[in-house]
Amino acid sequence: MSVLTQVLQPLHVRAGDDAEADVVVLRQVPGPDEVAAIRSHANPVICAHSPELLTPFGIACTQLPPRPSTDPLVADPMHEVVAGDLHFPLAAGFGIEVDQVLASADGVPVAGRVGDVTVLAGRWEDVAADDQGALFWTRHVLGQTDPVAEQSVLEVLTKPGPEIEHPPVAVIDGSGWQVPEVPDVEINSSDFLRAVAHAGRTLPPALYDALVDFVDDGPASGAMLVENVALGNIPPTPEDPLLVDKTDKISKFALLTVGRVLGRPVGYLPEHGGDVVQNISPTKRNADRQVSTSSKSMLEFHTEAAFHPHRPRYLLLLCLRGDPAAATTLCSIGAVLDTLSPRSRAVLFQPRFTTGIDESYAGGRSAARSVQRPVLSGDPDSPKLWLDADLMQGTDPVAQEALDELARLVREHATGVTLKAGDLLVVDNDIAVHGRTPFKPRFDGTDRWLQRTFVVADHTAADGSRDGRVITTRFIA
Repeated sequence: MSVLTQVLQPLHVRAGDDAEADVVVLRQVPGPDEVAAIRSHANPVICAHSPELLTPFGIACTQLPPRPSTDPLVADPMHEVVAGDLHFPLAAGFGIEVDQVLASADGVPVAGRVGDVTVLAGRWEDVAADDQGALFWTRHVLGQTDPVAEQSVLEVLTKPGPEIEHPPVAVIDGSGWQVPEVPDVEINSSDFLRAVAHAGRTLPPALYDALVDFVDDGPASGAMLVENVALGNIPPTPEDPLLVDKTDKISKFALLTVGRVLGRPVGYLPEHGGDVVQNISPTKRNADRQVSTSSKSMLEFHTEAAFHPHRPRYLLLLCLRGDPAAATTLCSIGAVLDTLSPRSRAVLFQPRFTTGIDESYAGGRSAARSVQRPVLSGDPDSPKLWLDADLMQGTDPVAQEALDELARLVREHATGVTLKAGDLLVVDNDIAVHGRTPFKPRFDGTDRWLQRTFVVADHTAADGSRDGRVITTRFIA
């Protein structure tokens, strides 16, 4: 059920794609019969997503020019709409010639009456999910002024959706893979990364196919688990992962082979000096911090490097030594999207959120904030997710409420994977957020130890902020 339908339902107004609905949402050009059927209504209301959809009605349209955003290199797809005393953003808006203006953007009508038809130009479903926008609908478009009806609309907007279970994480057995001979060259070198690319053809067909499918049509869980990955010799867990490393390169070779099938493994300069593979183990100095080497604190749900213009598409975690108390927590957007209230769902698609910069990337605490952007983007029914529960903020009270609701639902609907030695967890950083439960390290050489790599779809997108496979983007302190 669309947001628009939910908002109009208490008013006993039907919204849909068919010509029999009281409010028709046009997503394709209507034929002559459909035009006639829509006009046969007493007071038809049309919501059209693009100008060409209104041509069969004889309505002249004008594409609104893109607005400059806070980022001077990016055009803002959101237009500020004025409807009486109301102001709200509208996606994909375009101008129309009307007899009576109901709303305008940049002085151009985007809602109004044309003869016996009321026309709303753009994606007005999002507007209907805003409190004031919904009341604009009821009062000015549909002619409903009943306070009881308006209260019903507001209750619909804030009512959460149905509870659903988190999709299960797919498990693939990697025990049949014999890791090829590992070249005796530096891990970050082009020779090593070329070798892992060639090694991809040695993967078991089931594993290779699962990785390809993960890229092309990622699972609803946003993650997959590969078991029984070759690790080589495992020395005692280091108390400082920056100073101690494995003597052999088998686990790193295996990790990067899987990563190379998914895309291009990269390092980030602030993360262990740009190592393409980083060791992750608990440290005493970071026990209570929101960093990967913490232990005492709950690692909050986050998109990996949410603040970064070249954040990874995939996060890979290979377990060398596990801890039964330390679960890697996961939550995909598919687990919470339909659970969100209609208002929050619509607000999260709007550029009303910023994030701070991780201390390690800024060289210390920084007051700098990212440009405003949406938490959800792309396909409304299968969006990308951008979230950092610790560093992100809404730019206004309504946006913050929506962000808080999402963070709460993520915590409530999350699943978890307790990694054991030989487990390789792959997380789609566009689909799922992750965290970690607290655990108590012993610092005796038997603590949890992971190896991590980041994968991007195309490392050349970072040209100008890249040294080989190391992304060197500098942030404002």
